[in-house]
Amino acid sequence: MALTLASILAGLGLFFVGKDLLTSNLRNMVGRSVQLILSRVAAYPMLGLFWGAVLGAMIQSTAIVTFILVGLLTARMIEPRRALPILMGGNIGSALILLLVTLDIRIVIMLALGLTGILLTQTRLQHWKAALSAVFGLCLLYYGLVLLKAGTIPLAQSDSVIALMAGLDGSLAAAFLIGAALSAACQSSITVALLSIGFLGSGLFNFEQAMLVVYGTNLGSGIVTYLLAGGVQGTARRMALFQLSFNLTGCVLLLALFVAEHSFGVPLVMALLRTVSSDIAQQLALSYLAFNSVTALFLFPLIGVVEKLLARRCPASPLESDSQLAYLSPEAARDPATAILLIEKEQLRLLERLPRYAELLRQAETPARKARLEALHKAFVSVHGQTKPYIAGLAEGDLMADDHERVYRIVGRHDRLGSIEAVLHDFVVAAPLLEGSAALASLREALTEGLDALLLSYVEAMAGDDPEDMALIERITGDRSDLMEGVRRSFLSDAALSLGRDEKMGLLQLTGLFERLVWLLRDMALKAPFEAGTRPALEAAAE
Repeated sequence: MALTLASILAGLGLFFVGKDLLTSNLRNMVGRSVQLILSRVAAYPMLGLFWGAVLGAMIQSTAIVTFILVGLLTARMIEPRRALPILMGGNIGSALILLLVTLDIRIVIMLALGLTGILLTQTRLQHWKAALSAVFGLCLLYYGLVLLKAGTIPLAQSDSVIALMAGLDGSLAAAFLIGAALSAACQSSITVALLSIGFLGSGLFNFEQAMLVVYGTNLGSGIVTYLLAGGVQGTARRMALFQLSFNLTGCVLLLALFVAEHSFGVPLVMALLRTVSSDIAQQLALSYLAFNSVTALFLFPLIGVVEKLLARRCPASPLESDSQLAYLSPEAARDPATAILLIEKEQLRLLERLPRYAELLRQAETPARKARLEALHKAFVSVHGQTKPYIAGLAEGDLMADDHERVYRIVGRHDRLGSIEAVLHDFVVAAPLLEGSAALASLREALTEGLDALLLSYVEAMAGDDPEDMALIERITGDRSDLMEGVRRSFLSDAALSLGRDEKMGLLQLTGLFERLVWLLRDMALKAPFEAGTRPALEAAAE
C-alpha cells in the first residue's frame, strides 16, 4: 500500500510540475506571430474551431488558450464573438491527452524526456530553452499520468476503497458527484478522469459509472474556473463564464443522451464508443473527448446568442476600456502610413492621461485612492505595451523617405512616455509622506499645483498648432535642479523645523521626482515632438 500511495503521489507531483512547466514556457513563447495567426483565422468560425483544437492539442491546457484569447481581446485584435469558437476548439484539443495516456508510448516519452533534459543543460542552446522546457514539461505531465494510472489499480483493489464503493451500491448519481467533487478539489479534470480509468480497469466501477465520473469532472473544473475568475471583470470573466456554461451545457446534453441510452436502450454514445474501439480504457478516454466535441458542435450555431448573453452578464468595465487600444488593430495598421497616424493617435491618448495623476494628488490618502492610482497605472502600462509591437512593425513596412524621421520620433516619444508615467506614478505614491506634515504642507501644495498646471499646459501645447505654446513649454520646462536643490537645503537646514523621518524622505523623493519629471517633459518636447497640428490632423482623420 505504501508503494501504491507513493506512486500516486509521485504521479500527481510530476503531473502538476509538468503542467506548470508547459504552461509557463508556452505563455512566454506566445508571441505576436501566433496572435496574428489566431486573429486572422478567427474571422472564419470553422477555422477558429479547428485551430483552437490544434492549439489545445499542442499545449494541453484550456487555461493557456484562455490566456491567449484574453490578450487578443484586450488588444482589440479579435472580437469576443470570434474568440468563442477558438475556446470551444481548445476544449476539444485538450481532451486528447487522456486518449494519449491509454496508448503505450512510454518508450517515446522516456526518450524525449531524457533527450530534452540533456539539451536543457547545454548553454549554447539557451535560445531554445523555452521550447525545450515546454516539451520537457509535456513529457513529465504524461509520465506523471502513467504513474498515476499504475497506482490507481492496486488502490482500487484495497479493502477500504472496495468497502467505500460498495456503500455507493452502484449509484450512477454518486459517480457523477464524485467526479465533480474530486475535479474541484484537485483542480484537474484529466487527473480524475484518469483515476476513473484505473478504477474501471480494476473492476471497482462498471463502464457506466466511470463514464459519469468523467462527465462530472467537467462540471467540477468549470465551477473552479469560474470561482478562480471571481476577482476579474469584463472580457476575462466573460471567458470564464463561457467555460462554465460550456461544461454545464455538456453535462445537460450528455446526461440526457446517457439516460436515453441507459434507460430506453437507444444506441447513442456508448454504442458509438464500442464501435470505435474494443479497448475499454480507450472507450472511456473517447467519452471525455466526446463530451467536449458534442458540446462544441451543439453550441457552435448559437455563438451569436451566447455572446450577447455573456456581454449582458459581464459588460466591459471602465478599467478594461482604458486598458485597450482604441485605434490600432492588425487590419487598420497594414498600411505603414495609416499605422504611423494611428500610433500617434494612441500616443496622444496616453499623453492626455497624464494630468489625471495630478488630480489624484488632491485626494486624501485612502484605499480607494490607491486603487484608482493602480488602475490608472495598469491601464497606461497595458496600452503602452500593446502599442510597442505596432511600432516595431513599422520597420518591416515600406516607408517613404519622409516617414523615417517621423518614425524615429515615434520610437523616442514612446520610450519617454513610459518613463514620464513611471515618475508620475512614483510621485503620487510618495506624496502621502508629506500629507500629515504641517511644516511641509505649503511645499506639497505648491508641487501639486505646479505639476497640475505644467501637465495641462504641456498636453495642450504638444498636440496643438501654436508655436507660442511650444515656446512656453520650453520655458516652463527649463532646468529645475538649482531650484529644487535650494528648496531641499532651505527646509533641511532650517533649525526652527523639526522634520521627522517620513517628512525628510518625502521632501527628498518629491523634489527629486519633480526635477526628473520636468527634465523628461522637456526632453520629449525637444527631441520627440508631435507634428505641428497633430490633434486637428488626427481628429480630421477620425471623421
